[in-house]
Amino acid sequence: MSKKTVIISAAALGVLAAVLAVVLIFIPADDSKGASSEDEIITVNVTDKKRENVEAVSVVNEHGSFLFTRSENTVDGKTEFSWSSGEMLGAVQNNTRVNAFIGGLAGLSRQPLVEQNAENLEKYGLENPLATVKVTFDDGTETELFFGVNNPSDTSVYFRVGDRNVMTADKETVSGVYRDIKDFVQLTLTESLSDTTVERVTVERKDLENAVEIRYMSDILGDDDFVQATSNTHRFISPFTAEVDASTGSAVYNDLCFLTMSRCAFLEQSEENMRSCGLDDPYAVVSFTLGINEYRLLIGNEIKRELDGGLSEVTGYYAVLESTKGIFELDKEDAVWCTFDPEKLISRRPLSPYIYYVKSIDIKTADGEFEFVIDGEEKRFFYGEKELETGLFRSYYQQLIGTYGEEYYTEETNGEPVFSVKFVYSEEYADKYGFSENTVEFCPLDERKNVAVIDGNPIFKVSAIYAERLCENVLRLINGEELLNL
Repeated sequence: MSKKTVIISAAALGVLAAVLAVVLIFIPADDSKGASSEDEIITVNVTDKKRENVEAVSVVNEHGSFLFTRSENTVDGKTEFSWSSGEMLGAVQNNTRVNAFIGGLAGLSRQPLVEQNAENLEKYGLENPLATVKVTFDDGTETELFFGVNNPSDTSVYFRVGDRNVMTADKETVSGVYRDIKDFVQLTLTESLSDTTVERVTVERKDLENAVEIRYMSDILGDDDFVQATSNTHRFISPFTAEVDASTGSAVYNDLCFLTMSRCAFLEQSEENMRSCGLDDPYAVVSFTLGINEYRLLIGNEIKRELDGGLSEVTGYYAVLESTKGIFELDKEDAVWCTFDPEKLISRRPLSPYIYYVKSIDIKTADGEFEFVIDGEEKRFFYGEKELETGLFRSYYQQLIGTYGEEYYTEETNGEPVFSVKFVYSEEYADKYGFSENTVEFCPLDERKNVAVIDGNPIFKVSAIYAERLCENVLRLINGEELLNL
C-alpha cells in the first residue's frame, strides 16, 4: 500500500504558527486493518506550554463571557503567578479550580485527530461552537480554540482551532470552558475543624419559639481532676440546659467548620437577589464563633425540584455567609440548622458540670434536705462543719451527674419529686454559661420509671432505681459508708 505525503504550504504554516504553532503529523493508515497501535494514531500538537506562560484566557459560552488575567508577585526572588477575573465581582475564587483550568488550556499537547478538514462540523458541535476560548501567552502568541460536544463515550470533547481539523481533548481537563464564572467561586467558606473550635452557636428559626444556643464546654477539657461522665463537648444553654449528644448532635456545631455550599447562585447580594431568595427575611439565622472569628449564616427560601404529577421535593436552601460575597445554594443534607429538633439532640447524660466549678450541692429527699459545700481551690468537700472523704464524695458526685435517659419525655409531670439536686456554680462558671445554678428533679411516672426534669423541663424517662439509690447513698456519704452501686 502506498504512503501519502502531506505538504503544507509555507503560507499556511505561517498562519498556523501565528495562531498556535500547530504541527500536523500524519501516519499512514492500513485500510484493511486500521490503526493497530498508539503510534499509528494521527495527533496534533496544539499548545505545549506551562500554566505560568498564560497571560490571559477569555471565554465565550452559553452562560456569557469572562476573562482571567495573570498577575505576578515576587517575594525573596521567587515569582508566583495568579489569575483573577473582574467578572467575579469580588467573590472569593477557588484557586485550585482556576489553576487547573488555566493549566489545562496551556498544556494541550498532542491531541488525537478525529477528522481532517471535516466537511460536517455540525455533528461535532463545532459549526456553532458551545465555547470559544482565546489563550494569550507571554511570548506574544495567541491560540483560539473552539469547543463542541462530548464524544460518544463521554470521556472527551471535540474541539478545533482556526481550521476544520477536529480533535479531542480530555473532558475533565477542559471542562472549565463550558462553565459559568460563578462556577469558579470558592464554595468552602470557613476554616476546617482541625484549625479551630466552634465556641458557640445560636440558631434563630421561624418555627422555633425560642432561640437555640449551644456553647463549647472548654472548662471540662484537659484537667486530670475532672470527674468525667460524658464525652460530649458542647451543651445547650437555651431553650434548656443540657449537653448536646456528641453522636447525634455534633453536626449542629461541627458542620460550621469547613462550611461548603453546593454552588454559587448569584454573585451580587443586591436587594432584588436577596429578596428573591428569601434572604431579606431569612427562615433561619445561625450566629457562630470559630476561634476568634464571628460569623452569621443566613438561610432563606427552599430550593425545589419538580417531580412528576405536579409534585416537588426540597433539595436545598439559599444561603449567605455575611461578610462573604455571593449568594449560595446549600444542599438539604448539609442544612442541619433548618431541620434539627433540639430536644432530640439532648445527650442521654444531659448534665455533667465540672465538680470544682460547683460551689454547693443542695439535695432534697423524703429524709430531708442536705447541703454540701465544695472548696474548688483546696479541692475539699464539706457537709456542715464535717469534711468528707474526697474519694467517697467524688464517687457520689459521679452518680449525681451520671443520669442516663432511656426515652425522651416532654409531657407534664404530676406529683412531688422523689429526689432533687441543685447545683450552685462559681462566678467563673456563671459568667461563661449565663446562669448560676441548675436543678435536676426525678418525678414519679409509674412504679418503674421516673421523669428527669431539668430546670422545670421534662427531658427523659429514667429508671426509678436511680433516684432510690441517690436517696440511700446521700445518707451513706454523710456517714462515711460505702456507696451502693446504681
